[in-house]
Amino acid sequence: VLSPSGGGEVFPEFGGAEGGDRRLFRRAALRRGGGRSDAVCFGGKGDAGRHASKARQEVCRTGCGNLRWKARVLQDTVAEVAKTDHVIRQLQEFCRVSVRMTLWCKESKKVTAEGGSARDAINGTASIDCANGGRLRQPHATVLCTHSKGDLQEFHTNAEGEIEGLLFPGTHTLECELGSRFDRLMPDAIAVPARFSPLEVEVMASLKKPCTFAVFDHLNRPFSAFPLRLRPRDARDELQSLRVVTKVNGRGRVRLGRGVWVATYDAAEGEPQDAWPIRAIRTELEVQEAEVPQFFRLCVHRVRFTCEIMLHTRYQEPVALCPFVAKFAERGTSGRVVCRGVTTDIGLAACDLPAGRFTFRVEPSEDMAFVPQHFEVIVSDEGVFSPRDRMVETKTVDVTLQLVTPDGEAAPGCICSLAPQFGNGTASLSQEVPMRTDEGGLATATVSLLEPYVFRVRDMRAPEYMPQEFAFLTDRRTVTAVVARSVFGPICERQVVFVVDTSGSMGPYLSDVKAALNMTIARQFHQSNKRFNVVAATGCPTEFRPGGLVDCTPVNIEDAMRFCESMSAGGTSNILRAIAHVLRTLDFEAMYLVTDGKCDVGDEFLGQVKTHFLQHPGRPKIHPVGINCVPQRLTYRGLGALASMTHATFRRVCLQQDVSDPVGDLVAAQGGAAGGHAGLSLLDLAGAAAEGGTTTEEEAEDCRGG
Repeated sequence: VLSPSGGGEVFPEFGGAEGGDRRLFRRAALRRGGGRSDAVCFGGKGDAGRHASKARQEVCRTGCGNLRWKARVLQDTVAEVAKTDHVIRQLQEFCRVSVRMTLWCKESKKVTAEGGSARDAINGTASIDCANGGRLRQPHATVLCTHSKGDLQEFHTNAEGEIEGLLFPGTHTLECELGSRFDRLMPDAIAVPARFSPLEVEVMASLKKPCTFAVFDHLNRPFSAFPLRLRPRDARDELQSLRVVTKVNGRGRVRLGRGVWVATYDAAEGEPQDAWPIRAIRTELEVQEAEVPQFFRLCVHRVRFTCEIMLHTRYQEPVALCPFVAKFAERGTSGRVVCRGVTTDIGLAACDLPAGRFTFRVEPSEDMAFVPQHFEVIVSDEGVFSPRDRMVETKTVDVTLQLVTPDGEAAPGCICSLAPQFGNGTASLSQEVPMRTDEGGLATATVSLLEPYVFRVRDMRAPEYMPQEFAFLTDRRTVTAVVARSVFGPICERQVVFVVDTSGSMGPYLSDVKAALNMTIARQFHQSNKRFNVVAATGCPTEFRPGGLVDCTPVNIEDAMRFCESMSAGGTSNILRAIAHVLRTLDFEAMYLVTDGKCDVGDEFLGQVKTHFLQHPGRPKIHPVGINCVPQRLTYRGLGALASMTHATFRRVCLQQDVSDPVGDLVAAQGGAAGGHAGLSLLDLAGAAAEGGTTTEEEAEDCRGG
């Protein structure tokens, strides 16, 4: 309880207290079982711990033996002290005075007709008041206000450059936020009177001065990327310092407050002084009171020069992210490391070297494509160095080619080749080397890393994969390439029926299918003892030659190719009807069924096909050719089950590859539309087949294995 009269005689029965700032407390408790009341009295200034200590002494003096009673007395006493402190804090908050500050600043800006600057009209960063001498209000600025007793408050101006807050009576110091664009505030202190009337203050902020630093070396050359540390001469801590890094022209700009600054070299953390590129400097600079910008020129003495060496391979590929080291090569200091580093993404090795001779070593790791090597670097006293670029040899290793199909499966048995693109490869691969992938789609070749090679899939009479060619270079030991299967592949059977789904969903693929079918007939059936027929499967199956298979005579082949060109997409898909028709009426060994699977190929479909299949005396194979079937989906599984049931092969084909088709180009060049060929020459097709290659022993082996 505060004494209203300021004295200590309000409660004399408790002993009172001297001084108006002391607080008196009373706690009466009935001793359990004793029937006697004890009084506890002590004073203090809000220190609950000190009051609790006195209460504990008083309790012990009265001889209270009940520990629970003692704890309760102590707890209640501390709670009363805390309540009193809370009341005092509320009184202090009540005594605060409302203060309104307006922050102004003078800036050299072009004023618009509406009374604002051109930049502020766009950004809205400050408002100008022409009635106040062209001063600018400063929105969103920070002002630090410190009471003479040490209480610090942080205020922020609103969009109008004003601050509204509550301050304790007394003297307050005004400061700018560290790192802001303001230098000082005028006035830098305000006195808040002890009365409840609002106080209005106008504060003028001065901007830091724009300063330009130009750093040159002793050879009068701009020093780019120079780290300059600027500290006020009377700085209290490191937070008041600034760091400036010069640009390519050796210049850097920064705003500084008025006063004397000290410029030094800003070394990296842990960098020894003997590794600095210059001699130690310490220059004092004075930023004057005048508002015009200032220019400072600093001259430093280089002891190391920046040397940038471009490292590249034989074919101008950058030696990227490769470690290197530079060592002294002169007698007496030979072997001592001058600097270490890693090349950039473009193969640039940058290091600071003193004048002299050095051994520059390229030290790639084991998994890199480069060969370790070293060469000499000479730096003159004027900072001129040589060489400026260097070729780095690459490793010659065994590279594994992993060939996959567009659906992600391995491409076994792919006949391909690898050759240097410019014909000057390594001794191990100086000319085209043929390869054949194994069951996992893998092939191995010895190549020089980061050198260009040409990969080719050979074009043959009966290709398993579509021909393609591309150039590549690699820095890895494994290269993955995508090869597309041909639509039909090698056909080993002698009596064959081609069933092509010509429903509407086959429209995007039908032109490719017709070109592939023409290519297959021209290359694999011309001048052979095979027999064939072609069936267009739609609502009603249409045969090329109804009633049976035909021989591979030139006339029959030309008529068959014209029939293929006349096929068009449309109607519904009825694959089951076409399969049943062929199994009932034709005698053959194998059927190649081309479809995109946009039909019902479920269990009912398989059951009916099985019935017709078992009724055929020859038990022919049905090879489904799935166009762009998603792996492991219903169509994929249904066509795979059809192939397994007839002991055939399910061929998965992707027609999204941009592959050159010589027969298709030839047909298109002759104006091939349905029924529009005025004599499609078989000799031209035979010539195209001959250019594509002949049947090799490997293809014959594939046929025998199939």
